[in-house]
Amino acid sequence: MRAKKIGKLCVDITMLVVSVLLMAAERTGIAAHMLLGAGMLVLALIHNLLNLPWWRSLGKGRYDRPRRLRTAVNLLLLADLLAAVVSGLCFATLIHRLSALLFLALVIAHVWMHGRRHTTAKGG
Repeated sequence: MRAKKIGKLCVDITMLVVSVLLMAAERTGIAAHMLLGAGMLVLALIHNLLNLPWWRSLGKGRYDRPRRLRTAVNLLLLADLLAAVVSGLCFATLIHRLSALLFLALVIAHVWMHGRRHTTAKGG
């Protein structure tokens, strides 16, 4: 396995662990929740930097239905992450909780679509 692929996998697994810990805010406490949230933002930035080729491909090539859907989910995921961060910093509790729930749903869609694409590309 190439080093970049291993790095991406490590970042993705760390994001998963941090997401689970973020959902346990009542158990971890507000200080840990805020630190984990900042960590998630950094991990999301690293994740996007590791996937710069995807960003460079925006607007290029043919946009069939699956690609339009993946792109929409990815952009909504980024916008929702920013909404969760800003609402958390502003202590806008209801907006923060709603954006966190939407984030969870979008992450599931994101992972499912990427996993599905990789298994079909390998003929599985």
